[in-house]
Amino acid sequence: MSPTLGSILSAAGQLNDPQVDVLVHGDGCDAQVEEVQKYPGIGKIIVASDPVLQNPYGDFMSKLAQQVVQSGGYDKVVSASSGFGKDVMPRLGGLLDVQAITDIIEITDGGQKFKRPVYAGNAVATVSTSDSTKLLTVRPTNFEKTEQAAAGNGYPVENATAITEGVKGSWKQNIVSKSDMADLGSAKFVVSGGRGLKNGENFEMLY
Repeated sequence: MSPTLGSILSAAGQLNDPQVDVLVHGDGCDAQVEEVQKYPGIGKIIVASDPVLQNPYGDFMSKLAQQVVQSGGYDKVVSASSGFGKDVMPRLGGLLDVQAITDIIEITDGGQKFKRPVYAGNAVATVSTSDSTKLLTVRPTNFEKTEQAAAGNGYPVENATAITEGVKGSWKQNIVSKSDMADLGSAKFVVSGGRGLKNGENFEMLY
């Protein structure tokens, strides 16, 4: 399960909707569903369990998301501004013929306006959209994380079917760099060093 889900739920809760539903996907999702059940404020959990979803290839996921959005009548879709979110959301936007708003750092006006960095973070733009369906990716570190409870909440679970027809390309392998440090997208604190440390040996002071 994504470590950023708590932050995504917090962001979704600012969109002035009475209910937030969560899509869980993979090959065997019982453990994921159990973890999602511990978060507060969820309407229902939509589960797509299929071997083709074991590795979340973008074309499979965008077609699955399109089916869920259209069948459920959703007008807002939120994901993290991760490599996965940045892969799926543009594909979903193409299928729904809408423009995604990416890298959101703040939601204002009851979910009608969104602040996002531009010019490599040197300025912040406030944007809105007239699209009937809002596709949003949020920076998890900019939203307070919703914490899990010790026990599940018993939310209803609804099944969705993976779409395999018309999928172009396929997953081959994951190539992931390994590190003992926290992922920057979900780290609570980030400490960086630069010219002031003068040389590589002085970076040991950061650790």
